[in-house]
Amino acid sequence: MFRKRFVITVGDSRVGKSTISRLLLELYNRHELNVRAYYHGQRPGDLSNKLSAYEQLGFSIKHLGFNRGDSDILLNELEMFSEIDLVLTDMPGQNLLDFFRFENEIYFTENLESLGYRPTFIHPISNRRDCVKYLQSLHDFFGSRVDYIVVKNQYFGEYFDFYDNNEVRQNIESLKGVELILPKIEDNIYQDLEDTNLPYSLAVTSDSDIQLLHRSVTYNWMENFYDVVMNDSVIPLYLGLKRDRAELQPQELRF
Repeated sequence: MFRKRFVITVGDSRVGKSTISRLLLELYNRHELNVRAYYHGQRPGDLSNKLSAYEQLGFSIKHLGFNRGDSDILLNELEMFSEIDLVLTDMPGQNLLDFFRFENEIYFTENLESLGYRPTFIHPISNRRDCVKYLQSLHDFFGSRVDYIVVKNQYFGEYFDFYDNNEVRQNIESLKGVELILPKIEDNIYQDLEDTNLPYSLAVTSDSDIQLLHRSVTYNWMENFYDVVMNDSVIPLYLGLKRDRAELQPQELRF
């Protein structure tokens, strides 16, 4: 049975993937989990990745390329270090075709399975049709080899008609996929948060440059997200925060 999770934030460009990744790192840090974190792309300008701020919390953020060399290094590390609880990787939207090629050439999900890892795709969506097409492509390619969490990012509004009325929603549900709400946060507050270049949990402390009201709003936004995650019966399992009894090894079962 699968024991651990390999969580990949996927989706079209500018839908909130890196935001979700950072919220998950906060949650993993709160649960004191041993996490390996990776990113696939680089940003223009200073070429820093969106997760680099979390090195301040002790995470080691590494680049993961879509090639056999990087895959071999990663898989060897997962095999050697049994103390790893889960893996999180943040994938830019433009890398979808590279990801498909990578899977075809490396049999990545099959190799993860052999090491006891089950992939989870966490896919934020906006109210654009392109998001649904992206999700459909993932579903058509990977099918039941992965688990799915669709994040309705309310930054873009409360209605997601292109997704809600599309057959891909039923397809994801048939594979026991689940949905998650990311509450809205105002533009100016989010920009203040970004400008600190701090982990979210440090940005809401009195030591940050964010004004008190914005820190309070940000803190409540984070807590709302965490409550939604942890109060669901399935999402914590898909994110590696809990393990179902069926996923535990015999020696780990406790009655």
